[in-house]
Amino acid sequence: MKNKNKIWITGSNGMVGQAIKRFISKSQSYNILESTKEDFDQTNQYETKRWLEKNIPDTIIITSALVGGIQVNSKYPLDFLYQNSMIALNIINGANEINCKRLVFLGASCMYPKNSKQPFHESAILDGKIEKTNEGYGLAKILGTKLVEFMNIQHNRKYISIIPAASYGPNDCYDEKTNHVIPALIQKFHNAKINNNDSVEVWGTGKVKREFLHVDDMASGIIFLLENYFESSPVNLGTGEEVTIKELAKLISKVVDYKGQIIFDESKPDGIPRKILDSSKIQNLGWKPSISLFDGLEKTYHTYLDNFNK
Repeated sequence: MKNKNKIWITGSNGMVGQAIKRFISKSQSYNILESTKEDFDQTNQYETKRWLEKNIPDTIIITSALVGGIQVNSKYPLDFLYQNSMIALNIINGANEINCKRLVFLGASCMYPKNSKQPFHESAILDGKIEKTNEGYGLAKILGTKLVEFMNIQHNRKYISIIPAASYGPNDCYDEKTNHVIPALIQKFHNAKINNNDSVEVWGTGKVKREFLHVDDMASGIIFLLENYFESSPVNLGTGEEVTIKELAKLISKVVDYKGQIIFDESKPDGIPRKILDSSKIQNLGWKPSISLFDGLEKTYHTYLDNFNK
């Protein structure tokens, strides 16, 4: 009987890590290794190397990261640059040292230059300056992607970098200081509903466009690429569909059943005007998402309510 692939999900308690666990638990091919920040410090080279040498995974999916929205990214750029860079450097280099066969590094759409032609093609990385509000995080993700590329060149590895669209779904972060736009809006509209508020204030003009990927589709795409993609160049993972923040706010207010007014505070930053990925590479391999934005928002809100009621 063939041995199962021992796969380490580096941030198994996070939204993406949990989605990947849910997805591969249906398969008989994988034996899941889990770790959280409580087990050891992935920004520490010695601790990371010791954990890898003890557990010897066949495959690694790097889902651990310091993440957050525009507010916290702008306030703590050093933390986002340092912690995410160290996680990438320690795990990718350690994977090579223990002869790990496959590794997935997750980039982010903020890696792309602010003024690049859109949808963003993978070849546009490093062709210009990235958006200032996410600069620390974006630079760390570029570093990890190039490290994967150079590891493949110098050590003949088959490691891959995946650049997903902004994800959302079950187990998302609802901390007002660190959350992203979808959980932030869900929480705002829900609180406004239960408090009978006449209006909800949303940052920015509402005109910027974004692409969102349900985390279950993200998990499906990651495993699909792990099993079917063996090139050194990075690959985008998205839906190919975009929505303005104004449209998104209206969708979420409908899902929450909030009847009040939506006010956009144009004095607050918008970030990059448009952000959508060219996902033709993964689509040509035969993968596509299965969850529409409205259905995904409904599922996410129901999960939020379940946790809220608990």
